[in-house]
Amino acid sequence: MSKFSGRRGGVSVSVLGLALALAAGGQVAAPAALAQDADSKTDTGTEQDDGAVSQLSLGKIVVSTGVDKVAIDTPQSVTTLDQEDIDNAQASTIGDLLEGIPGVSAVGGVSGLGQGFNIRGMGTGVADSDSRILINVDGVSKFFEQYRMGGFFSEPELYKRVEVLRGPSSSTLYGAGALAGVINFQTKDASDFLRGDDRLMVRVKGSGESNADARAGSVIIAGRPTDNLDLLLSLSSRVSDDYTDGNGDVVVPSKAEGDSVLAKARYYVGGDKSHSVWASAENWQNDSYQVYDQAEAFATTPVRRKTENESYIVGYDNAFEGNDWLDVKAQFAYSNMQVDQTENAGFSPNGVGYNSSYVYKTVQGRLENTSTLTFGPDWNAFVTTGLQTYKQERRNPRYRQDGSYINPGATTHPEGDLTRYSAFIQGEFIWKEKLTIIPGVRVDRVKLELDYLIATQTKPELVEDTGVSPKIAVLYSLNDNFNLFGSVSRTVRMPVLDEIYSAVAGTPLTQQPANLNLHNEESDNIEVGGAVAFDSLFADRDKFHAKVTVFRNDVDNLIARGSPGDYYFQNFGKARYEGVELEAEYATRRFFTRAALSIVDGEDRTGLTSAGLPKPIIPLNTIPADELTLNAGYVIPSWNLTLGWRGEFAKEAYKYNATTGAVTDTTDDYNIHSLYAVWKPQGEAVLRGVDVRLSVDNIGDEYFQRHLSSLPAEGRTVKLSVGKTF
Repeated sequence: MSKFSGRRGGVSVSVLGLALALAAGGQVAAPAALAQDADSKTDTGTEQDDGAVSQLSLGKIVVSTGVDKVAIDTPQSVTTLDQEDIDNAQASTIGDLLEGIPGVSAVGGVSGLGQGFNIRGMGTGVADSDSRILINVDGVSKFFEQYRMGGFFSEPELYKRVEVLRGPSSSTLYGAGALAGVINFQTKDASDFLRGDDRLMVRVKGSGESNADARAGSVIIAGRPTDNLDLLLSLSSRVSDDYTDGNGDVVVPSKAEGDSVLAKARYYVGGDKSHSVWASAENWQNDSYQVYDQAEAFATTPVRRKTENESYIVGYDNAFEGNDWLDVKAQFAYSNMQVDQTENAGFSPNGVGYNSSYVYKTVQGRLENTSTLTFGPDWNAFVTTGLQTYKQERRNPRYRQDGSYINPGATTHPEGDLTRYSAFIQGEFIWKEKLTIIPGVRVDRVKLELDYLIATQTKPELVEDTGVSPKIAVLYSLNDNFNLFGSVSRTVRMPVLDEIYSAVAGTPLTQQPANLNLHNEESDNIEVGGAVAFDSLFADRDKFHAKVTVFRNDVDNLIARGSPGDYYFQNFGKARYEGVELEAEYATRRFFTRAALSIVDGEDRTGLTSAGLPKPIIPLNTIPADELTLNAGYVIPSWNLTLGWRGEFAKEAYKYNATTGAVTDTTDDYNIHSLYAVWKPQGEAVLRGVDVRLSVDNIGDEYFQRHLSSLPAEGRTVKLSVGKTF
């Protein structure tokens, strides 16, 4: 689709107070605004058409699929949130930020510490291990498991871009096991703020929310002391109480709190912007008393937890200008996600531990190169090859109140190490800008080992295996207005430590031994779809985009918990996930509207119970409700003001008995409406660089609960944020 082809050649509370004060009253001279208005060029590198009031979602550049390309020209379902989208969301948690993306749901709890994620019906977020969704921050893989806790802890203000790649085709570049998809986060850079000859930029932002009495603030300092060196420091803090639902009841737990620090440096070798060495340090933490169960509020006894998510990265980028064979990116990273849990007097202190730690330390390396090739006048190609290493140490020491040692982990949360070596290759072959063929394959070698298996009090055998995940995707542009695409992929997910080594001792009828012979889960995924794009359809220089994707994902050797007397985890045959995702949008200079529809079905097609008895085909309990989200707005250019409405509409959904298929629970349908305004005054010097965002979410104060959430959603709330860049 030539008109869209966009490939580019181969903290503390004192921080909150400072940000609020500066954002409300700071007076300075010429700014360099972070969030640019609709008539400028965005920091993604895409050209803004004067005929559209804002950059349309399907026209955004996607950077996570290999070679950069426009979303509508990508042969898979992918959604990009840029800085403007993130700012407009005014999200308190990462789940809030992702909730409007088709096929994506926050699951489990509603607090910042209790959320997991679900893509296309895969993802639990409550108690079971789930590595079917890969989460990366600046290329660093994040993974955390603790019973009744969420899987990823962070602050939305850290990020300038989020890309969600739905479906297992993403495994080629990012890792075996992405049966559901990949979520890639990119943190802010100094170059996002500095313009032209700028040497120093400061941005402050403060925000508040009426429900939960929430407050947040951030300070960002970007500097360029020399032409070759960019520096960035970001501090942010967020505090809140538990919110109330539409019935006026306090929902516990629902707090979103934490402090974060981000520091980055990039040195351009010889002043060449395509050749650089860079480093990054990121830390998010929360230290608070809270209810034990953040996922479902099942156990409400208080406990103190210090939760920390930190990353340290050193990277090297070199495009080797003039050499089409080399465009190298390399990085080495250390990551730690850790919860130190103390004063647990109420929930099994002699088993879980009065004091305990849940630690996931990883050392990761990645090296990749993209070559740009030409085959005659009609064929071009981009070939990306890469190597990855990943070493995870999982530790879980537990102590009684008197300080005596209990165990290294638990029978169902064993300590251990995971080592993975990977190699991948992906090609992108383009014929006359009409036909694009993207084959790829990934090979992963995984080793799992434990020093001590609690159930047997012995050292178990190590487990090693190899997985191969191939794919091919094709996109064909019929003309400037229509394209068709499809993909076929086979993806392997190898078991994680929990699934191999969890074991419970007991009698022959009650014991559940470790299953060292678990087979890999294997996903066979087929996707087909098409896209349309028109300019000047109903008015001069308006734009209309639409993209539809239909998918079917059959997963064999599905891993799930077994029954007493059998292995703790077993392979249970087959599950099928299928559905449709539709995105459509239209914009003129003053008006815009967007729609996203997601319909997902999933079935347990095993046919047998764990005891070998016949079993009917039963709907899966991880399937989200059918959902439609709408967004419409009007821009007043003379005031640089945008007024808008958002709607979230979900169909009634059900939970089922896993053996009989009988309905056990119902989530009511709901229609939620919100209003918002964005104002970026550009007149007087005192107002330049200011951006104000005001929203009223759930304006009808409706009581509702999202189907995969364990707790009710927030009632009416008014959100206000004020930022200033100078």
